[in-house]
Amino acid sequence: MRERKRKRRRIWRVVSFEWNQARSPSVRVESVQVVLDKAKSATNLAPDRVVIRQQLSPVQRELVSSLTQQLSAIPGVKAVVLGGSHARGRAQPGSDIDLGLFYSDAAPFSIQSVRALAGKVNDRVSPVVTEFYGWGPWVSGGAWLTISGQRVDFIYRSLEHVERVIADAEAGRCELHYAQQPPFGFFSATYLGEVAVCVPLFDPEQLVEVLKQRVAEYPEALRRAVVQDYLWAAEFGLAAFARKFSARADAFGTSACLTRSLNQLILVLFALNRTYPLNDKTALAEIAEFERAPGEFGPRVQKILARPGDTPEELNAAVENVMQLLQETIALADELCQPRFVMPK
Repeated sequence: MRERKRKRRRIWRVVSFEWNQARSPSVRVESVQVVLDKAKSATNLAPDRVVIRQQLSPVQRELVSSLTQQLSAIPGVKAVVLGGSHARGRAQPGSDIDLGLFYSDAAPFSIQSVRALAGKVNDRVSPVVTEFYGWGPWVSGGAWLTISGQRVDFIYRSLEHVERVIADAEAGRCELHYAQQPPFGFFSATYLGEVAVCVPLFDPEQLVEVLKQRVAEYPEALRRAVVQDYLWAAEFGLAAFARKFSARADAFGTSACLTRSLNQLILVLFALNRTYPLNDKTALAEIAEFERAPGEFGPRVQKILARPGDTPEELNAAVENVMQLLQETIALADELCQPRFVMPK
């Protein structure tokens, strides 16, 4: 694991250097391909762990190059990165292209400048371009664009905010903001994962590179906190609430408890495997690749939630099946499982 992450740090040093050396407009388009090729060829990792597995198409490379050039010319834009599924190597046909725009709170870029650029390139007039934190405290604003039929998202990221979240994670502190986004809210340590996987396209001061080095390894204090807190939370939700809902044949309350507890187990499994959770849509597929996870975790979750039932007997069976997954996860946690409270018998 440590050797893999050392390789990744070397990859991103190469990637950042190559891109920031290729600053003239005449080589912008080619430099995106250079970035992706360097990221792919500079590693000897197993195929399913290669940092960049699916390259942008020629048309997408040209689009990303053009947008990066224009965004980097806006005063206050400290860095532009490729994120999302394309950076992770999990893009599907039709996947959005996500571009992160890093800025400093002390001298942020002009939203009007971003709005002007968006209006110029978007297929339709008046695209969505928010103010800072217009989407909430975690998904902190950006733009939804469609350019020649390609969906493109701009996502704002405050350097100071990201640094605070990293420092909190290093100290074993994290947040889960349920109101931010469906279905399970926003987990603060996702910031660390975003930094870890993103491809710096414009980073002249190596600000993103410094952050990438800090998050190259999952912080041990965060790992312990997630395992302890969320195993306890899952047990509490199941034992103190789900069983009561199921006894009343309350499918609504029971199902809500089950999905909440399963998401908490998912966060624990990512922590046990020292992996940052990034996207709820790929979480079960990623867990199937983990070294430490209950057998057939994803299929069992899908089966439980496909039809939890509408009678007390059926709903209680669903609760006990999730309880079984909880117990198997606790067994994997070893000494990390030290709940703060003991459930009354």
